[in-house]
Amino acid sequence: MTHGAEMESELPMASSLDRLRMLLPPPEVAPAPQPWEDVERRLGVALPNDYKEFMETYGGGTIEEFLIFLAYSQSFEAAMGWKGRDLEEIRMSPEDVFPGGVVEEDKVNLLPWAYTIDGDVCYWLMDPREDPDQWRVVSRERDMEWNFFGGGMMEFLVEITSGRRREPWFPDDFLRGSSCFKATA
Repeated sequence: MTHGAEMESELPMASSLDRLRMLLPPPEVAPAPQPWEDVERRLGVALPNDYKEFMETYGGGTIEEFLIFLAYSQSFEAAMGWKGRDLEEIRMSPEDVFPGGVVEEDKVNLLPWAYTIDGDVCYWLMDPREDPDQWRVVSRERDMEWNFFGGGMMEFLVEITSGRRREPWFPDDFLRGSSCFKATA
């Protein structure tokens, strides 16, 4: 068992956010209040509550300067520009899209929430679209290999920071020991 998993087991009944705080200490200075209503209106879809809780606790930033979070509430235009470029890249290889993933212009059901410096991406599979707290995490490696996680964003972060889950796209030294979050916004 990794050190992170030992720490996380000390809070078996705690919320995912509380477990994540223990595994990945948030910045000392809390981010500014987030304009969620405006962000969701502009996106055209509600966002999962765990993402909003994460952003209200951590803000935009990185884990180990490798996994970079899209902060729709802090830099909407930059996040949307990145999202558009990513979808165009996927559309160039439609045969490689995750089973159940739709990237057609008016039917997109993949919404990115993080990416890596190596070009890997974490998405929500927006199903059902009207219930974002039910969305599951799907990740795409830069070579278009897809991985499914049967939980939400916060659960995914708890699993990877505790060491219970390793994605094939992680570098060998990523999250091997204590984890560090660095705010960027």
